[in-house]
Amino acid sequence: MMTYPVLETERLILRQLTPEDAEDLFEYFSLDEVMEYYDLAPFKTIEEARNIIKHFNSEFEKGKGFRWALELKSVKKVIGTCGYHNWYKEHFRAEIGYELNPVFWRNSYMKEALLPILTFGFESMELHRVDAFIDPANIASEKLLTSLNFSKEGILKDYFFEKGRFVDATIFGLVNE
Repeated sequence: MMTYPVLETERLILRQLTPEDAEDLFEYFSLDEVMEYYDLAPFKTIEEARNIIKHFNSEFEKGKGFRWALELKSVKKVIGTCGYHNWYKEHFRAEIGYELNPVFWRNSYMKEALLPILTFGFESMELHRVDAFIDPANIASEKLLTSLNFSKEGILKDYFFEKGRFVDATIFGLVNE
């Protein structure tokens, strides 16, 4: 089994999530504004944060993806996560997903994290394509993806069933050419 890749940027250490990160994740996974575009309800207990860490790490153990903790070097705090899921090795593609504590919004942390993660995907995972599915109303996420050269490919009507209702998804794609 491969060891979990640690990536580093100017302000962040991107590393595997640990059970000790549960409080940092709970701090923002419990907020409505973070979970508005997420397929889960806001967390009510720290146990939910522990469970999502276990889920993200089990995906890595099964060879289905990676989810990095975004640890802010200056305060040694996890301020978000980002990574790949739905990794289809036979098709050389995976989906990317991310979320960030709103205290740290609008500081370009996610773009800073995504740049080495995309490089890792194309070089080490041998991806040819990275997909991102976002809520059409999530303008901040659309701006982020566009700034990373993702192409908006269309809107998928009633694509996901989340929180008891069908929701549209805008699909973005980035091809390694």
